[in-house]
Amino acid sequence: MGGGYIKFKNTVRIVVIDSGIDTEISDLGKYVAVSTGFRLNEEGYITEYPQMEVRYQHGTIISLIIRHICSSIELISLNILNENAATDGRILLYAMSRALDYQPDIVHMSLGTARWKYKRYIRRIAREADRRNIALVAAASNQGPESYPACVKGVFGVKGGNFSENLHYSYKSGFFYAPLNAAGVPGYGGEDLSRASGTSISAAFITGHLANIRLNTGPINNRNLKKILLENQS
Repeated sequence: MGGGYIKFKNTVRIVVIDSGIDTEISDLGKYVAVSTGFRLNEEGYITEYPQMEVRYQHGTIISLIIRHICSSIELISLNILNENAATDGRILLYAMSRALDYQPDIVHMSLGTARWKYKRYIRRIAREADRRNIALVAAASNQGPESYPACVKGVFGVKGGNFSENLHYSYKSGFFYAPLNAAGVPGYGGEDLSRASGTSISAAFITGHLANIRLNTGPINNRNLKKILLENQS
């Protein structure tokens, strides 16, 4: 269980719930402390698969963006995407709950669900995270409909926008807005991540900014964390 895991000194611990993180890319290997994943087995039960294969680079790209903004981080990778780059709502809920066991500073989710039936369970996890001063960051849907966790109270919900600099962000109507594109962020083989786009990219930028704040302030409740993030918007 993650609850007994010893945190690296002078780092911000971030759980990334996504497609896994490829530790062979760039220097991500030195940031990833734990890699595991969850799937439904043949009987329909959620099963943990440590060292699950990384089939998609989505989580890796997210991690590169976060690392670009704040390098004093420790990453916990929870891989929940199947062969179709999708997941089951039950697995999302389970991963969110397990993420709290690692006692992180931030839980990052560049994904979510539009199924309303999961909202109350996500709300319950969000309340517990807030009680523990754990920030939940989630990307809103690219298609527009209300999605969760991004639209749950207490979650740092993120949408995308156009900015002159990739470190700029803003806030409007309950959501943070950050660049939709990762141009200028170092990626693979010397190339940047300019082809990566979407609200999932935007959410990664916000997580990076939150990590910098937590690094400078130390333990802080989410209300004050949000206040500082708002004060720094540009």
